[in-house]
Amino acid sequence: MNLNVTYPGDSSFHSLSQTFNSRLSYTPAAIVSPSSVQDVERLVICGARLKLPVVSRSGGHSYAGYGLGGVDGALVADLSSLKQITSSGDNVVVQTGNTLGEVATYLWDHGRRALPHGTCPKVGTGGHTSYGGYGPYSRMAGLLVDRVVSADVVLANGTSVTASEMSHPDLFWALKGAAPSYGIVTSWTYSTLTAPMVSVSFFISLPRYTSGGSFATAFSKYQTFVHTAPRELAMAFAFGGDSKGIGAQLTGNYFGSKSNFINLVSGLVKDLNGSISHADEYPDWTKLLVANGGEQLVTTGPSPPNTFFAKSLVTFDLLDHSSLKRWGDYLVNTAIHTDIGWFAQADLYGGAISSDFDASSSSFAHRDAFLVFQFYGSSKDNAPYPSDGMNVINKMLTSLSPNPTAAYPNYIDPTLTDSEWQSQYFGNNMARLREIKASYDPNNVFKFPQSIPVGNMADTRTPTQSMGTRKNSISGTGGDDVPLNPHLHKSSDTCLPETTVTSLTAFPFCLDSFHPFKSDVVPM
Repeated sequence: MNLNVTYPGDSSFHSLSQTFNSRLSYTPAAIVSPSSVQDVERLVICGARLKLPVVSRSGGHSYAGYGLGGVDGALVADLSSLKQITSSGDNVVVQTGNTLGEVATYLWDHGRRALPHGTCPKVGTGGHTSYGGYGPYSRMAGLLVDRVVSADVVLANGTSVTASEMSHPDLFWALKGAAPSYGIVTSWTYSTLTAPMVSVSFFISLPRYTSGGSFATAFSKYQTFVHTAPRELAMAFAFGGDSKGIGAQLTGNYFGSKSNFINLVSGLVKDLNGSISHADEYPDWTKLLVANGGEQLVTTGPSPPNTFFAKSLVTFDLLDHSSLKRWGDYLVNTAIHTDIGWFAQADLYGGAISSDFDASSSSFAHRDAFLVFQFYGSSKDNAPYPSDGMNVINKMLTSLSPNPTAAYPNYIDPTLTDSEWQSQYFGNNMARLREIKASYDPNNVFKFPQSIPVGNMADTRTPTQSMGTRKNSISGTGGDDVPLNPHLHKSSDTCLPETTVTSLTAFPFCLDSFHPFKSDVVPM
């Protein structure tokens, strides 16, 4: 058998272990690049045997670097070589090494089909689907996770199963909202849709706001308008700031004709003293996606890294004016004078997300969301993150919502406490998620800092006891070096070889003699 393993010290390790968020840095025990599902099964057995946390990386865009473990010493499954896509009627089977752009291109080329998903074409299908998967078409067709009809997943005992409503239904429910805690999904099967015949990409420029009150009034008018908008409209309120004030715009898609879009929004544009910078009609779905993402759907190389910190907020109804005024005052009086580049965006949910799919159909917890905010601050030119940067973004959230109750896990925030992320990401689903975790992964093989915990059992599976070599959020310097798992290169442990050769043959997994959970019964 062949397996591609990269260790610390190998020539390619540095490039393979780079985080998308340069504010954070972790050193995995090894990075395995499987070329088949069988390879994934072997590496999971290996990780369980060596008591290493096992994590998977699809597109590598985790804000918290969880695709590299979120701590030092994890065994990483880099799924980027799992690229098969196959169609069967209206369904498509997508291996999780594929990016959103690759899937969209395939679907358009094979029958003018489409899926609802995010706008960044290099984001991987693995994590994006796992935690919801919102995009402009979601108000018409649901989240990407809502289009999943089955998932092929490698479990903690190294076996593969297909989870669906008819087979492993509890696991299927958990995968649709929290998949990385339960196994490595090697492929999703989606139910696709006929691509829209005509769509509009639009950009509405708004005045610059120099007072908290004027900003609050504008945002209030936006939220009031979209609260009753038809599902054909996907509209975000996006803004950033500098010393001259807050620059804002409304951007998104309308799934219909340009004339119908103009008729719909003309009153709002006038009320906000704005102007339609462009409203371009697209009969070609892929060209609309290029317009949304600002780059071609399929390009070589990873996304460039960025040094940033982000928070999110999920709201369920109109925000009161006093909260908006307090938020606006903070933005105008404080945030615009900081030394980070920042933006914020409020995306409109609802439509099909809340009305076409039952809340119990998945473990995604925010089915009835109204607006989902992202607050994002980055250093300039990837310099070390400024000393006030995290505080600015934290207060950008708390000035609007002092006690937030819900957040979006695809904008994952590693600074949340255990009680915060469990309640804000998963809400009332947490108890059931923990029960299913105990059934399918009782030894906590699939573990990262915000993975679903296994009951109250003591966890002894992190041999390094490390919180990761994270770049300090103030100075940007690295932490102390943490030794890797001492068992990893011992000759008596033949799961991973005592070598740093990156292309291995006759990989000695001892599959016939070793089964980590031989006494455990995995639920059927």
